[in-house]
Amino acid sequence: MSAVLEAIETKKRGGELAEGIIREVVAGYTDGSVPDYQMSALLMAIFIEGMNYPETLALTRAMAESGETYAFPDCVDKHSTGGVGDKVSLTSLPVAAACGAPVAKLSGRGLGTTGGTIDKLESIPGFSVHLPERRFRRQVAEVGLAIVEAGNLAPADKAIYALRDTTGTVDSLPLIGSSIVSKKAATGAGHLLYDVKQGSGAFMKTPEEARELARLLVRLSESMGIRATALITNMDTPLGAAIGNALEVREGVRFLKGETVPKDLAQEAGLVAARLLELNGGETPHESVEKALSSGAAYEKLERFARAQGADPDALENLPTSGKVREVPAPREGHVTSLAALAVGRAALALGAGRKKKTDKIDPAAGVELLAKPGDRVARGDPVARLHGERGAEQAEKLILEAIEISDEPPPPAPAILDDL
Repeated sequence: MSAVLEAIETKKRGGELAEGIIREVVAGYTDGSVPDYQMSALLMAIFIEGMNYPETLALTRAMAESGETYAFPDCVDKHSTGGVGDKVSLTSLPVAAACGAPVAKLSGRGLGTTGGTIDKLESIPGFSVHLPERRFRRQVAEVGLAIVEAGNLAPADKAIYALRDTTGTVDSLPLIGSSIVSKKAATGAGHLLYDVKQGSGAFMKTPEEARELARLLVRLSESMGIRATALITNMDTPLGAAIGNALEVREGVRFLKGETVPKDLAQEAGLVAARLLELNGGETPHESVEKALSSGAAYEKLERFARAQGADPDALENLPTSGKVREVPAPREGHVTSLAALAVGRAALALGAGRKKKTDKIDPAAGVELLAKPGDRVARGDPVARLHGERGAEQAEKLILEAIEISDEPPPPAPAILDDL
C-alpha cells in the first residue's frame, strides 16, 4: 500500500499518522507523484478527524523543509493572519530595525480585499521585491531591514493550500497552524511575533478561535526553535484610516514621521515594535520605540530601506494617486457606532485595491480613506469616507453605507489589542 493510501485509511478511522508517513506524503505531493484526488481525500479526513500536536508538528516540519530555507537567528519578524487596513509590517518593522533589531522578512502577495505587504511595497515607485539571496543577506547586515517576495519557500504548503482552497478544507486549525508556521520557519528568523486578527474582517471570528490559533502558532514555533509570542488584535473595524496599497504606505509614512494617525494604528504598531525588541533581548523596548519615532530614526530607516531596494528618489513623497476620487456622505446625524471591516474591504476590492483571483492586476492608487471612525460624531452629509479608484465607485459607496452604523449614543471604546499571550 502506498504512503498516501495508508495515511487516508489511518486518518479516516481517527488514527494517528506517523511522522515518516507524513513526510513521504508531503514529498510525494510536492514532486507530483501523489495525485490531487488522493491528497484531497486525506485533507478531508484531516478536516473531519483532526490532528494531534505531534502530527501537526510533523506536517509543519515536512512543509518547511520541502524547498529552500534561510537562517537568520538574530533577526526578528512578524506575521499577521490578515485584516483590512493591516499595515503593521510597514509601520512596526522600520521602528524595530531603527532600535537595533535586524529584520529579515520574506512575504507574499494578497488575495482578497487588499494587497499583501509585497503589493504595498510595490506601490512605491521603483521599489523591487526581488533580491538575490546574497544581496538580501547583505542588506539585512548593512541596512538592518530587508523585505522580499518569498520565492520557492515551503512549496509543499503552497501546493497544499491551493488544494485546500478548492476542497473546502481551509478552516482546519491544524492545517492553518502548520501552513503559517512552515513558511515562517523556512524564512529563518529567530524571533517571531504573531498578530492574530479577530473580528468581522478577520479569518478568526471569535476570541476563542483566535486564542486557540495563537497558542498553536507559538507552540509550533517554539518546537521549531523560534522564540515566539502572539497578540490578538481587533478586526471588527479597519486598522487605521487607509485601506489600499499606496494609501496604506502613505499612512505608514505619517506614523513613522511622528505625525497624527488613528489611535488604533499608533497603539498596535508601537506595541508590535516593542514586543519584537523584547523578543530580541531589548531592556527598555517601549522607551526605545518612542525615541525612534520622536527622533526621526524610524522614518530614516524606512527611507534607507526603500532606497536600498531601488525606490526612486523622493518616492515616499510621490506615491501613486488616483485620478478619480469621490466622497461618501453620512446618511444621518449622530455617532458612528460601527464600521464593518469586511464591507469596507470589499469596497476597496471593488475600486481595484485587491484581487479576486491571482491573475487580477491591482491598481496601486485605489482604495478607501476613512474620514470617520467609531466614536466620531458626524452631521448628515458630512463625508465619512473618500473613495480612490477608476472603477467600481458606485458599488464601493453602497458597501461603505452598508458598513457604517450611526446612532444617537456614542459606542463604548473598542480596544485595538484584545489579548497578549
